[in-house]
Amino acid sequence: GGYQFVGKVVSNRMNKSVVVAVSYVVWIPKYKVYERRYARHMAHDEGNSCVIGDIVRIQQSQKMSRHKTYVVTSTLKQADVYDAKAAAVLLKERASNKLSGVQYAEKRLSDIQERLLKLREMYQKELLLNSKSAKQASPLTGDLFAESMD
Repeated sequence: GGYQFVGKVVSNRMNKSVVVAVSYVVWIPKYKVYERRYARHMAHDEGNSCVIGDIVRIQQSQKMSRHKTYVVTSTLKQADVYDAKAAAVLLKERASNKLSGVQYAEKRLSDIQERLLKLREMYQKELLLNSKSAKQASPLTGDLFAESMD
């Protein structure tokens, strides 16, 4: 029972508590526009599992303290958190290439384009094989398909 909101964790400095910002929209009749506003709700996080940036669902519960009236029921989307190990691997990879950031990006882009060309070639070969087998099975549909390919 009680209200349920979906919001973003904006603070997790407290033990077993997080602050969740919930956005809502209000119509301003004078200017005939909608305005986005935010309500900050303090919520109970039993496992201290929430990180700033997580999208969570909170539900109203019995008051736990002066400000805390909600409980985090589920984490819908976890935030990307800085991972020191992954950053070190990426830094080492860039250093081993002895390339600047732009050169590294251009190299990656050219590699991706080469892979895309190979995939397109494989796809074309597969289409040709399928069209040949279709011609053998039914000459009429095979011819129509071959014409549409040209």
